[in-house]
Formats: sequence, C-alpha cells, structure tokens
Amino acid sequence: MRLKNKKLACFIGMAHHSRFLLPIMDRARAEGAEVLLFTTVTDYPFERDLLNKGYRFRFLTEYADRSTRTKTVRATKILLDEWMKICFSWDGFRHWSLFEQHRSLTRNIEEYFCLEQMIIRERPDMFCALHEMNPWGKQVGHLSMKYGIPYVTLQEGEYYADLLAFTCHTEYSTANLLWGETTRDMLVKWRSSPDKIVIIGNTHIDEALKAYATPERVVAIKKELGIETDKKVVSFLIDAEWGAVDNREPWNALLEGLNRPDLTCVLKWHPNVLYSSYQAIEAMIKEVAPHAVMLYTYDPYKVLAIADYCVVLGKTTLGIEAVAFGKPLFAIPTLHEQNDHYVALGIAQSVFPLGNWEHLFHTMEHGVPDSLRNTIDEYLRRSFYKLDGRAVDRALEVMSYILKVKGRMPKARRTTHDAQRTTHYVSDRVSFVIPSGSDQEALLATLTSLSQHAKYPDWEVVMVVNDEGMSEMLSGMSGDVRMVHAAGDNLSSLYNKGAEASTGEYLIFIKPGIVYFKGAGLLDVMKTGVAGIPLKNPDMTPYCLGMGFDFNFNPYMIKEAAGSRRSAVSSTPECVGGGLIGMHRKIFEAIGGFDEGIADHLIEADICLAAKGRGYTIEYLPECLGVVYKETFGSQQSSEDEWKGRIRFFAKWCGKLPKDDDYLTFAGDLLKV
Repeated sequence: MRLKNKKLACFIGMAHHSRFLLPIMDRARAEGAEVLLFTTVTDYPFERDLLNKGYRFRFLTEYADRSTRTKTVRATKILLDEWMKICFSWDGFRHWSLFEQHRSLTRNIEEYFCLEQMIIRERPDMFCALHEMNPWGKQVGHLSMKYGIPYVTLQEGEYYADLLAFTCHTEYSTANLLWGETTRDMLVKWRSSPDKIVIIGNTHIDEALKAYATPERVVAIKKELGIETDKKVVSFLIDAEWGAVDNREPWNALLEGLNRPDLTCVLKWHPNVLYSSYQAIEAMIKEVAPHAVMLYTYDPYKVLAIADYCVVLGKTTLGIEAVAFGKPLFAIPTLHEQNDHYVALGIAQSVFPLGNWEHLFHTMEHGVPDSLRNTIDEYLRRSFYKLDGRAVDRALEVMSYILKVKGRMPKARRTTHDAQRTTHYVSDRVSFVIPSGSDQEALLATLTSLSQHAKYPDWEVVMVVNDEGMSEMLSGMSGDVRMVHAAGDNLSSLYNKGAEASTGEYLIFIKPGIVYFKGAGLLDVMKTGVAGIPLKNPDMTPYCLGMGFDFNFNPYMIKEAAGSRRSAVSSTPECVGGGLIGMHRKIFEAIGGFDEGIADHLIEADICLAAKGRGYTIEYLPECLGVVYKETFGSQQSSEDEWKGRIRFFAKWCGKLPKDDDYLTFAGDLLKV
C-alpha cells in the first residue's frame, strides 16, 4: 500500500457518511496514513455521529482567518448583486425568502474559502467524500481540481430513483467507488463517466456482517432491547415519507394482525423524520401495539441483525441491506405508488394492502419460495459485487494506486537493443505502424488504402503481429513491410514495439480498419507536434473530428462538424486521434511513447497531453481524410484490475485536464420534462 505517511482529508456529514467512510479511514490510519476528518456547521448536527464514536475532527470554519473573511465579504457582495438580478427573473426564486438566500449563499462562500485555507495549511495528498452531489462535495471537487489533489468518492445508498443529480456524480472525482453493476448502469445512463467508476462492493455491509451477524452479538442486541431470545423478530424499515404519516388508521391496519405472543415488532425510523413527528406517531402505535419496540436513532444494523423477517415501507437502502444480511424481505410500496420497487426486483414478497400478512405467515411456516431464491443471488451480485469482506481492501487498493500514479511522467523512451536510436533513422521516411489485430478484412482494408493513397516518396509499413492466426495471410504480402511479433492486445505496447522496429523519421500509428485517403500537410505538422485528421464513417458522417473533454473531464471524440452546437470545440480540438495519430520520432521518444498502463481508448488523449506538457503543439488537419471501415481494438477484456487502465489516466493528469463547463449541452435531452 502507498498510504503510509500520506495525509487523507475526509469530509463527513450525516451518519451514513461515517458508516461508509470510517471503515476505510480506520484501515488507512492503521497502515500509516494520517487522517484528517472534517465537517461543517449546519442546522443538522453533522458532527454528532463523530462525537458519539469518539473521533477527532475539524470544522471548516476553524480555518477562517483575516484573508478568508476578506475574500468572503468581497465574493458575497459580487454574488448577491448578480443573484438579485437572477432571483427576480423567475417567480420560483422570489418565494425563497431573502434571509434564507443570504444565509445559504454566504455560508457556501465562507466554507469554500475556509476549505481552500485548509488545503494550504494541511496540504492533503487526497480528498475523500461520500459523493459530490451536495454543496460540500462540489466545493471539495472544485478545489481538488484547482490544487491537483486526487478526489475519491463513494456511493451514497441504493439509487432506486432516476435523478438529474446523477449527471454530476463523477464531475470532479478521480475515482468513484460503487457497490455494484446496478448503480454503475444507473449513473452511466445519466451520463456519469464510466471511465472513473470502480466497482468495489459496499464498504459498510462487508464490515457490518462481520460485526453484527454473529450469534453472540444477536443475543446481546436482543437483551439490550429487552426482547426475549425465543421470540421471532419482524423488523420494520421505514422510509422518510412513511415515517412522517401521523394518521392513526394506516398504523392500526398495519400492526393489528401481528399482535401475536410469538412475535416482536421492531420499528426503525428514517433519520430525516423530525423527532416531534416521531413522538406523535410513537404514541399512536403504542396504543395498537403496546409491545412493539420503537427506535428513532438506534443503529439500523443491529435492527437487521436481530430480524428474522424484514418489512420495508417505501424505499430505503436498508431494504437491500436486509437482503445482504440474508433476511427474508417483505415490502409495502411508497405512499404515492401502487407498484412496489422491491417486489418488482424479485427480491421481496408483497404484504400490501396494509394488514395482508399472508406471505409473511406462509414464509414462517414453509420458508422463502424457491422462485424468489433464484433471483436473490443474482441481485446481490449486481448490487453488492462481492460480499466477501474485502470491500475496504479494494477501496484502499484504488486509493493507493492513485497516489502511486499521480504526477508520474514517463522518461524519454529508449529501445532495448539500440540506445542510439534517437539519432539513427532515415530522414524524411514515414513509418506506418499497424498492429495486426485479429480481423483480416479490417487489416487488408488499411493496407490496401496505404498502397493506393500514401503519396510519400519514402515510406514503410511496420506490421506488429499480435495474432499468429494472421501470419499466413501476411506471409503472402509484398512490398516494404517489416514484421514484428508481439503477444497480447495492449494497443500502447503494440504501437511502442512497432515504433521501436521502425526506421522512419515520422511515425503514423493506425488501427486496422482505418482506410487512409488523404494526408497532405501531415509531415509539416509532425515536425513540431502531434497530428490528427478527420475520420469519417463509411456513409461520410463524422466519426472523429478531433477530441475534446466533457463536463466530467472525460476525453471524447468530437462528432459534430464546425457550425453545429459544438462548433467552438470542434474548431480547436484539445487532442487528436480516433484510430490515426502521427508525430516526429523525436517527439515520440521525448514523451516516452505510449503509456502501456492506460486503457486503449484513452491512450491518444494521454499522448497528446504528454506532448502538450513538453511544449509540443497538437494540430488537427481538416483537409485530410480517413474512413473507419471497421472498428477494432475497441475494448480490452474485463479483469479484476482492468479499472487501473482507466483510473491511471485521471490520476496521472489530476488537476491538469481540460473541462467543458457547458452543462446544458452536456445534459442535453436529460433536461427535458
């Protein structure tokens, strides 16, 4: 691990922040990291859980000094002048009192400058937060970008509802650590960056199962709550909406049928319900179920541990966590829905309408139906990845890897057999470096196009054969083709091996399937920088017109021609590529070649950024042309550590990546109501 002697700054808010983050921070501290927990002053006491657990922490306002106060006053005056203009242009804002506006805006400005002062004083090596969809998460993210500090975020809970906020889940994160595929698919649908996502499992459930699920602990918790050990426990997991229902009739209908001597009902309230509301409801419930155990702030995982059966009212993350604990789940839909979320997922049985306990009583006698068991295992895999007790290990592995990579720039490349290669090449010769891949048709299309359209006086093809099945086809080729054999399908490695075997002054790297048509002016540009050309689809629609960086700092291929809604970006691409990219040999060797640790689809953006960092230009030649006849090397095989190729890119360029802040264009049709 690379966390020893590193300082981790971790933002903690509500109790569920600490549940997910503190297991990581505790382990990091045990491995030699210095951990700084910090929070903020709000109406809800964010510090309460840390105080109850005995953790030391800092408030952001502790870092206020004369300079932060001066900046806060100045920025507030400027913002309020503009805010008043915005506020009175839409009726909705006018209904938000000026007092509330001023308090909220001033607090956020003050905390931003206090956070910046904390960075200057504490010099953290990494920031961690549960997520970046709240004001503090965005403040940390923006300042992380400004100061080049890696930022690791997690998943807040079960993402069972479509939210526009998901478009902002990976904006500043270097890596976003999720529980499972289900959440990844949800976030990607909302245009979060798939390249920044790493699936590690649930850092709290893994630890909670170890801590709470032992027989000895269950006995102790029952004793703590005054529950007889021989009684069956039905735990009610209540969402925020149901928790605020102050009408007596629903609670009567729900609980009357469970007044049995062999059962104890335990009701756990959602933390967002006001205590005054809870007290009123508690009094009503005690009238119909006097022996029920009512819990407002109790540890929810103790409630899961002692449960023989769990009933979820509405939608709460505790519902799927109950399934992870191996508890039979029963469900009642949210107040405004008739169809139940958990029943639709195939992991719960319905006990709706209220008082209909047929499925519960049947399960008590006969066990969970086989049809339900068949879906639960797959659901757990997709939702929690692996319940193997190693989620914290995986989180620390990602964090360690980021710190290992951050700021590393490869040294100038030297070949293994010829240390003087940088001064020995054939002047004016162009070397086309092509990995063979496994698609004969795609490779022949590329080679044929070069024979027909490459107009250079002196050029060669360096074929990197990485599939021996292609050897027979290639053995019959004539002309100046140099063969190099290599193993694997890592595109960077194949390009580097081809460059090492080449003899040209100029290097053009092409993926098989690219049809080369016109390259006038390429050599002039390649003398001083990295060159790219327009790539079109067979129907001549744009495939790659240079590369830009989106709202998430993610590189993407520009597909809109100049004059379209992205015309400003299209006219000056940040990077070039798409399957064809060229540069002078001295540039290639000065920047260390292609980074073999980066995922295939990010290597062109990476080498362009490396070139820029050394003062070389990036040039897009709109008058040239290539056609993508067939896509190859599209994705690398998935493996346990494939995430490293993606996260390496963002860790390496932390704080240095361009960003398109045009959120309206980025979100696009997701904003439609």
